[in-house]
Amino acid sequence: MSKIGRNEPCPCGSGKKYKKCCMDKAVVEAAKKSFAKFLSNLWTHRKANEMTTEEIISKLQSMGIAFDKSVFLQEVEEYYSAVQLSEHWYKTFKVTAVDRDEEFPWVAVWVLWERLAPHNNLSMEQMTDLIDKGFEYLKENDYKSACDAWLNVWNGIKFRIKPEFKDMDYLDQQYKGSFYISNFCQDLENELYNAGLDDPVYLEKCIEYCTEFCNYFPNESELIIHNMRRSIADSYIRLKKFDEAKKELDTLISEYPNNPWSYIAYGDMYQDITEEVYKAKEFYERALLFAEDDYDKKAIEERLEDIRIDT
Repeated sequence: MSKIGRNEPCPCGSGKKYKKCCMDKAVVEAAKKSFAKFLSNLWTHRKANEMTTEEIISKLQSMGIAFDKSVFLQEVEEYYSAVQLSEHWYKTFKVTAVDRDEEFPWVAVWVLWERLAPHNNLSMEQMTDLIDKGFEYLKENDYKSACDAWLNVWNGIKFRIKPEFKDMDYLDQQYKGSFYISNFCQDLENELYNAGLDDPVYLEKCIEYCTEFCNYFPNESELIIHNMRRSIADSYIRLKKFDEAKKELDTLISEYPNNPWSYIAYGDMYQDITEEVYKAKEFYERALLFAEDDYDKKAIEERLEDIRIDT
């Protein structure tokens, strides 16, 4: 088909000149097709994952990357992401990859990491995928599947924890390009408890997770640690393990005597579960003595008002 001139009649039949009618649309459509073709030629995780391990290694070697499995397994312990490790390869080897193949080392590392590394050693890319899947499950109100995906991420985080890490700052720096560990860990605590409202097994998992978190990160902020400890107590309460709950709540008051939520949590147990309203009232009134924030004061006053209405 010959090229249509700008001043020729538009082939759409409108009677207008091509430049006044469909020329711009044709340019846009051509650009879209060109961009779609460009994207289809890029290396992706899916494309690399369709290759066998031997094919991936062979292609890496053809690019000048001297892949060695034993060395690779050491490298995935040192680096946190496929991006980091592939950049290391570019600095170490004379990589001959050009054009679309320049991205291949990255997706190759990603796929080989999944296939060859220990199951609890997850790349940042794997963690990000699992976190995204978790949020997709939450949109469908599938709390248990979300927690299952996120507990795999937690196992990956535990693999990276070293004894000298007493808070999450270091790990936050490592993963901040994709997600924040501190935000994720608080989301996991919350969703484990939510899942436990439907399935008590997840209350047990919530207790285990929150206990591990507090042991691994004892120097984390009081707000986060206190919330984790309260989730432990709340989970025991839901499981009707009141002795364990009281022990945890007593410790919470002992260690955080000026935090009103130490007393609020205790009061909630008596009001919502055991219905010993007079004891709940005592704890709420004690909480009010330490409440400085308007939000905290309002939360306590609303609970006291509920007691007055019920009695």
